[in-house]
Amino acid sequence: MGPSTRRSATPTSSATSSSRRRGRWANPFTDSEPGPPLTPRRLLAGFLISLPAILIGLYVGSTTFRGGTLFPWDPVMVDLEVYRLAGRTLLDGGDPYHLPGSLPFLYPPIAALLAVPMALLPLALVEVVWTVGGVLAVLAVLHRFGLSGMRLSLIGAATIFVTEPVNQTLSFGQVGIFLVALVVLDLVPGPRILPGRRLLPPGVLTGLAAAVKLTPAIFWLMLLGAGRRGLDPERRAGLVSIATAAALTLAAAAIAPATSLDFWGRLAHGDTGLGNSFVYFTNQSVMADVVRVLGIGRGSQLAALAACAVVALLGAWVGLLWHRRGMTGFAVSLCGLAGLLASPVSWSHHFVWVVPIALCLAGPLLPRQVGRVRGLPRWFQILGWVFVGWVVIAPYKQLPGGADLELSWSPLQNLIASTTALLGLVILITAAILILRPGERRPTAG
Repeated sequence: MGPSTRRSATPTSSATSSSRRRGRWANPFTDSEPGPPLTPRRLLAGFLISLPAILIGLYVGSTTFRGGTLFPWDPVMVDLEVYRLAGRTLLDGGDPYHLPGSLPFLYPPIAALLAVPMALLPLALVEVVWTVGGVLAVLAVLHRFGLSGMRLSLIGAATIFVTEPVNQTLSFGQVGIFLVALVVLDLVPGPRILPGRRLLPPGVLTGLAAAVKLTPAIFWLMLLGAGRRGLDPERRAGLVSIATAAALTLAAAAIAPATSLDFWGRLAHGDTGLGNSFVYFTNQSVMADVVRVLGIGRGSQLAALAACAVVALLGAWVGLLWHRRGMTGFAVSLCGLAGLLASPVSWSHHFVWVVPIALCLAGPLLPRQVGRVRGLPRWFQILGWVFVGWVVIAPYKQLPGGADLELSWSPLQNLIASTTALLGLVILITAAILILRPGERRPTAG
């Protein structure tokens, strides 16, 4: 950006620059740059940029799990089939929380209502559209962090092919990619695809994500805590998010009262619908690690839930600290990581948050316009990349598991299974130390 561009900056941009010099953004939710007009040429360019990632997404989505095939199109998207079955059951007046088959539907009732249209469409069409939508959601996250053009195309395709949580989510037909994208596009400032200002108030998309799955509600803690006085933008976004989730939940209760009462009643009594299967080794949450070590019992589960609450509070606090320093992308990524660790169930494919974490760590490799973090110590960068690499490679998947075999693991096996959570906790704690330490060498927004 040249001198003439700086002189012609809008008042909002000037205020933003001034706020960055003070160490935080005045309103990070209005700092996103509107995209240029959607001309035919730009639409064609966007299609060509997205095409490699879409083709790879269709390939991994159809072939990764249990021998599915691309030609002929015959994937085995087990989670997507559960969503469709829940929608169909609800439409027929049945109970989506008592489905035939081995996999239960575990999401709030609003998710079953949103799945109804998928139950009415042909299966192959739903699978293709869902997969392409997931790919575009990944590309949207990368674009929000500043990637564009050929860089976006190549890194997007590589991310989908290499990153285990991403390609597993596509192969299962899981919803995790969409949840991450909703929060990032709602809360992280950066370049936008659509022209003009944002269409929805800050907080709406995060509220939708929290209504569909409870884990993103951790961002309410960060948003409400990040505000410093009155009804500032952060608190307003938090309240809007809570109101959005509440409105969707009440709408589901009005449409399906018996189903809603069943779900929320069971959840209030601690019944997640999983039984003891949450100790399965691909559950990489703090709760699973604690129970695998201490054994299944009321005392161990209460201790695990207490640990989850501490992790959630820690993650929200660390997120708001980094947000106040103007590094909202990193703040949201850290809070997203904490949400995974604090959730009672975080299967390995839920860890899509490693994508924005990696984008924050890869600051020197990204375009200049990305609000990246400068000044991270080399040791912290190495720690972050070790965590990302561990999640991508997932060595713990070589452990014996199933049929509660995890409860008889050796200390070494428990340590391997707990490495994801341990590394994540170290990242959260050291991130807090970095941002709180005195002196001029603290990280700053790039």
